[in-house]
Amino acid sequence: MDKRERTERAKQEDAALTRALIWIVGSVVLEALLLLLNRYYNNYRVSEIGIRLALDSMFRVLAVVLPVCFLAAAAWWAAAWKKGRKSGLAQAAATILAILSACALIVRFFTETGVKGLYVGVPCMAVLALVYYLYQREFFAVTLMCAAGLLGLWLMNRRITHGAVVYSYLVVEFLFLAAMALAARKLQNGSGAMDIRGRRVQLLGKNVNYTMLYLTCLAVALVQVMGLVMGVMTLLYAVLIVWLLAMAVYYTVRLM
Repeated sequence: MDKRERTERAKQEDAALTRALIWIVGSVVLEALLLLLNRYYNNYRVSEIGIRLALDSMFRVLAVVLPVCFLAAAAWWAAAWKKGRKSGLAQAAATILAILSACALIVRFFTETGVKGLYVGVPCMAVLALVYYLYQREFFAVTLMCAAGLLGLWLMNRRITHGAVVYSYLVVEFLFLAAMALAARKLQNGSGAMDIRGRRVQLLGKNVNYTMLYLTCLAVALVQVMGLVMGVMTLLYAVLIVWLLAMAVYYTVRLM
């Protein structure tokens, strides 16, 4: 590797680290807002019930407005990408609106439980960003599948009160796992590359161990089935967490 390549690689690593830090700062700000929301939405005093009702009305509106704005921003981003132009503003707008839309919908439908769930979800989002920017893309896929499985287990405990939402999520999750397995197979046949809208895009390296992707798909699917049949147990959470930690060690060693 000559000096020019080392300089270019250093710039790429600095840019990735900067993006990861932006995600961390954004997560800290969002976590602070959630703490404030918890104070007036979950732990309000009798004299503050008017604030609680106002927040409830606000989230009813935001649960509709924010997803619509996200779809508009996503269409803007997709149009720019289709024309071959990189639009950082469109990407940032779509990302921020996607996160805010998810938060608004979770608070709207799960109320107090949703706010508590976001306490864990926001730090997890920061970890996912760190994995995406600092690790291999295949490890990001593994982490994403495990996170989807952990969220599925958490939602299964709320089947009685939110049955439609929970089962809808599980259907989407299984479709997501199937799509990940099919994409992995296609990438394996294409040496990590895939045709997207007529363009050949290199998504993964040529020395990827696809077995780990397939095993993760299988492990997450089996854990979800066991949760549905036997009920959610601490052991099922432990299985996914231990698997994710094992994968973190494996991919960290491969970085060295």
